[in-house]
Amino acid sequence: MRIINDVLDVSKVEAGKMTIECIPFDIHDVFVLCRSATIPIAMEKGLQLHFYAEPFIDKRLVGDPTKLRQVFINLISNAVKFTNSGVVKVSAVVVSTTAGSITMRFEVKDSGIGMTADEINKVMEPFTQGDHSTTRKYGGTGLGLSIVKSLVELMGGELHVESTPGIGSRFSFDLSFNTVDTLENAADKAETAADNLAKPSLDGEVLVCEDNRMNQVVIRKHLERVGLRIMIAENGKVGVDLVKERVKSGEKPFDLIFMDINMPVMDGLDASAIITALGVKTPIVAMTANVLSSDKELYERSNMRDCIGKPFTSQELWRCLLKYVKQVDKHSEISDEQAYGDDILLEMRTIFVNDNQNTFAELKGAIYGCDIQKAHRIAHTLKSNAGTIGKSALQSAAFEVEKHLVNGENTLAPEHLKNLETELNAVLAELEPLKTQNPPLSPA
Repeated sequence: MRIINDVLDVSKVEAGKMTIECIPFDIHDVFVLCRSATIPIAMEKGLQLHFYAEPFIDKRLVGDPTKLRQVFINLISNAVKFTNSGVVKVSAVVVSTTAGSITMRFEVKDSGIGMTADEINKVMEPFTQGDHSTTRKYGGTGLGLSIVKSLVELMGGELHVESTPGIGSRFSFDLSFNTVDTLENAADKAETAADNLAKPSLDGEVLVCEDNRMNQVVIRKHLERVGLRIMIAENGKVGVDLVKERVKSGEKPFDLIFMDINMPVMDGLDASAIITALGVKTPIVAMTANVLSSDKELYERSNMRDCIGKPFTSQELWRCLLKYVKQVDKHSEISDEQAYGDDILLEMRTIFVNDNQNTFAELKGAIYGCDIQKAHRIAHTLKSNAGTIGKSALQSAAFEVEKHLVNGENTLAPEHLKNLETELNAVLAELEPLKTQNPPLSPA
């Protein structure tokens, strides 16, 4: 049936009868379905299958989720077929945004048999594979990539292939989508229009386990603004130690714990497991950029009651807080969210320009010193911070470097570092007027 469907799709494309839908959808839902369809074949071969979709706030893409899912399933199935060990990674990151549109870069990368330049040209033709031995060894009709190429072009993109024999392959493409507000967000606005901008007044103490300095400042300001007392832990181990101290002294437990997932020394999953084992009943909420359904299931298994994505809006944070923290009052005044957001953005940009003067040199030093784990952490932090201050080109460049520094391996090309250096220098030059002799201190 799959072969028949592939032949029909090729016929539709050649006849100009293939149509593209324009309906609202969530890229996370597309990835969940792709994962369900492909995880069995990956598990059979003992391969890791990793999905990452960069979150964006209160928006749905407008396009053809069925065709997009078909593209990914073809690419992932191919990657799994031609990979005997290692990992297949699927990602979707935001390249640029406007008020009503988003451009995303999609990528499927494997550690498989790879292809030569001549083989790459061949596989894009219908009924053709890299060489005749491929069909005998791996099976298949040679239709998948031809269909993928045609569908990507119909959706307004261009399929790019990078491959090295014996190393692996990377398939990528950029697509632009119009966006609409999510139905959930629209319903929330309709239901709570009268107090949508009214911030609550809360009473309690919150422990925030977060290693990123800029994220620490953002969450501290948001929590203090609604009356909460905050304690910051720069990694999971420090957070666990603070909880243990309260248990030992008989002091009142924290009312809520926000837990970042990826932290040095001890990550959020291990920290949550230890805190739960202590018998502490404090609700733990994951605060992370990875908010796929499969990720949420992992957090739940680690005894985290809830999950909030990064970046978050005030409304999203307030809705989460009201589930777990005592509300003592409710302000009736309308708060100026735009002015508040602008103040935070200005402070974040000030911190960024002061903290990142030597970041590129530190990154290169880690790479040349073969400390790939440190280099990966620097690139990851830079990507996150660039997104926080709204610099999507730098965010994309940092992500490109980050994904080439995974699992202790360095697959960077010189142009990746050069592009990152160019984008970082451009942002630092733009923010130079904000540079100070005494930059803001990291939150205690």
